[in-house]
Amino acid sequence: MTIRKRLFISFSLILLIVTFILGVFFYTIYNLNSINYQQSHRYDQLIRVEKLKEFSNSYSWIVLDITTDFDKLKIVDNRINKAEILSKSLSNLKKEILDNSESDEENKNLDFIFKNLNLMQKLIKNDLLTSILVKNNNLDLYNKTIEELNIQTQKLLFQEIKYLQKKLTQTQNKRNEFLDTIKLELVVLFTVLLLISLVISSKIINEIKDKLDKLNLGILQLFKNSEKTIKIDIGKNNELSIITDNLNSFLQKQADIISSREELLRNISHELKTPIAKGKFIIEKLSSKDHQILKDINTVFYDIEKLTNKLLERDKLNFAVLKITKFKASTVILEALSKLSIENESMVRVNIKNDFDINADFYYLTIVFKNLFDNAIKYAIEFPIEIQSNNDKVYIKNISNKLSNDLIYYIQPFTREPNQVQGHGLGLNIVSKILNLHDFNLEHEYKDNYNIFKILFK
Repeated sequence: MTIRKRLFISFSLILLIVTFILGVFFYTIYNLNSINYQQSHRYDQLIRVEKLKEFSNSYSWIVLDITTDFDKLKIVDNRINKAEILSKSLSNLKKEILDNSESDEENKNLDFIFKNLNLMQKLIKNDLLTSILVKNNNLDLYNKTIEELNIQTQKLLFQEIKYLQKKLTQTQNKRNEFLDTIKLELVVLFTVLLLISLVISSKIINEIKDKLDKLNLGILQLFKNSEKTIKIDIGKNNELSIITDNLNSFLQKQADIISSREELLRNISHELKTPIAKGKFIIEKLSSKDHQILKDINTVFYDIEKLTNKLLERDKLNFAVLKITKFKASTVILEALSKLSIENESMVRVNIKNDFDINADFYYLTIVFKNLFDNAIKYAIEFPIEIQSNNDKVYIKNISNKLSNDLIYYIQPFTREPNQVQGHGLGLNIVSKILNLHDFNLEHEYKDNYNIFKILFK
């Protein structure tokens, strides 16, 4: 399975869990709204029932006022009117309360309350008023009856209020329990989601890391063991295996091109060296009065042979495997000087101020110094040239004309000064390639009539 498919499946799974969490969230909102509505409904019902207390008490006060001032018709009439107003308000409130009741038990209790209130209303409007009009003095009986009804109604109202308060408490507890449950579920869901995400992501990351490590190991082996392809198994049908296959295909083509070029260079070298050797042999056997002509011809053959060797030497650097050893700066300087076969040692002055250690390939570094020393001698106007070692640097100085271009121009192959007739323009290019392989730096400056080449080893 490809990494892309794994990521898609993982993302789908996480998306499913997130969708489920969103579902729980909306379910929570819906239930909370339902509970809040129920709670609000019961609270409103409680307020309405509380108002019934006022009706019961008001009827008691009306009866008391009438029985106290029964001989004052204006007061009696006013109280009777007030009872009528209460009756109408009670009728509206009764319908609203009964419509919002929730159980048969509550309805039964409310029926008793309203029967008592209706009875109180009837006693005031009919019986009590009739007794006053016929001059019946049994008013205390009505007062006592109303009081008993009021007490009974208050008890019923207390039971109803207690019932509604209990329901409100249950609703609040239900709401709290529901919120606690949802909180716990969300914590569990988020924990599960986090764990699943961590497991899936870590598995995918580890798989990618494992494949990248294998690919990196294959690339290191490619350079270390001079392999032509990445020989490592990172599975099939995944993105990295496709990259590896494409890279191997490219490397194989490059290897074929390099192999073909190497074969061509070997053939050219062989084809050039054979006639050069034959020509030099024939020239040595020839005797001529004009010895200079023979010398010039021999120089041409020598130059061709030197160019061929430098071309081969430069090409080998593309595939060079360094053998790093530790040696002194003075050792490699003297080795390079010995290979130049300098006839007059006064032409060179060596100044070892600090003989530091160098970790490098001794053979290739010798070539670097040999080329730089050879150029310094070849283009010097005055002698001696100076070679100096100090503070992890080696300086090669000669009194000569200032270079017309920057150093970067001369490290390109086949580049020389416009008026230069000696050399092939490969020396500094080879020097640069070898130093780059070692991560050493080459710098140049012109100061006080001196061309100064400096190699930095650290």
